[in-house]
Amino acid sequence: MTKSKKTKIHKKVDGQLFQMNKTFSNLKMKQKDKITGWVFDEYKRYVTEHDKAPDLLADEQIVEAVLDKINEAQIWIPDGEIYDYYRRKKPQLQKRLDNEKVIKFKSYVSFYKSIVDQDRASVVICNLKHEIIYMNPAAVISYAKRGGDKLIGRSLLDCHNPESRDKIQQVVEWFAANESHNIVYTFHNEKQNKDVYMVALRDEGKLIGYYEKHEYRNVETMKLYDLW
Repeated sequence: MTKSKKTKIHKKVDGQLFQMNKTFSNLKMKQKDKITGWVFDEYKRYVTEHDKAPDLLADEQIVEAVLDKINEAQIWIPDGEIYDYYRRKKPQLQKRLDNEKVIKFKSYVSFYKSIVDQDRASVVICNLKHEIIYMNPAAVISYAKRGGDKLIGRSLLDCHNPESRDKIQQVVEWFAANESHNIVYTFHNEKQNKDVYMVALRDEGKLIGYYEKHEYRNVETMKLYDLW
C-alpha cells in the first residue's frame, strides 16, 4: 500500500504564494544548513553570556532571534516549525557546545605543557596519591641518577625519608584545608643555590595534586636578546 502524499496548503500574502504547512524537511539543503547554524550560534551566545543552559523563557528568546534572521534571509517557514526544530535539537546543541569546549581545551594543552617543558628548573607533578605523573625535561636530567623518567608512575614518597614524607603529607593536608593555601617554601639548597617549593594544583578550586618547583637564585649569565 503506497503512502498518501501530504496535501500542500497555500495562502497568498501580498501577491506571494506561501505553503502554510511547510515543514523543516521541505526546505532546501542550503536553507537547512543556514538555520541549523543560526540556531547553534544563538544557543551558544546565550550559554556563553549567562554561563548556564537556557530555560523556557530563554528558549523563546533564542528562537525569536533565529526567526529574525530567517525573515531577513527571506526564507519562508512557519514559526512553529522552528520552535519544534529547536526543542528537538536542544539536547544535541548542548552536546555540540560541550564538544567544542573539549576540543578548544585540548588545543591549549600543548601551550600549557610547553610552558613547563621550557622551564630550566625541575618540575615534578604528582597526584593526591603522591604518584609522579609528569616530569619536565629539566627534572628528568636532574634526577637521572635516580632513574630519570623511569620515576614516572612511582611514589614521590619513595624518594624521601620518613621525616620528609610526613612533611609532604602535612603540606597536602594544608592545601586541602583551604583554596587559598597554594604554595609552601620547603627547602633551600645552599650548594645549588636554589629554593624548593610545593605548589597546589586545582581544578575549579578542587585540589587534584601538587608539584615540586625549583627556583635557582643564580644571577643570569645569558646576554640580553642574544639571538645570534
